Amino acid sequence: MTPTRAGGTAASEWVIGDLLMRGSPSAPISLATTASTSFDVVTAGESEFSLNVSMTGAADADLTVTVVTLQPDGVTAGPVVPPLQSTASKFAGSTVTFYGNYDVSGVDRIRVTIKNNNAGTQTANYSWKLT
Repeated sequence: MTPTRAGGTAASEWVIGDLLMRGSPSAPISLATTASTSFDVVTAGESEFSLNVSMTGAADADLTVTVVTLQPDGVTAGPVVPPLQSTASKFAGSTVTFYGNYDVSGVDRIRVTIKNNNAGTQTANYSWKLT
């Protein structure tokens, strides 16, 4: 539940302005050949970012996941954030999956890009969490 100033969990007590701590798309994403989708996450004050991605596909190389820092303007990409731990993209039974855990200490915002490298349109889904 969302933390509140009064210690309760009622929606009327939620602290407006608290950062979103987890997320996922409302529906799977259709990615055409070589297409990608990106989303930004505010990570200020958090230490770890965990990401799970699954996509239909036929090989490990069909899925590429990149996490980069964003500069203070919120638009310009900065350095790539290497995973602390990752499974890399793994194919099994018509699905390519990826798990990565990233150190985001001292980083205010990141951009995650999920790319389809397959020759056909694929369906991707993801979830993320800050800790």
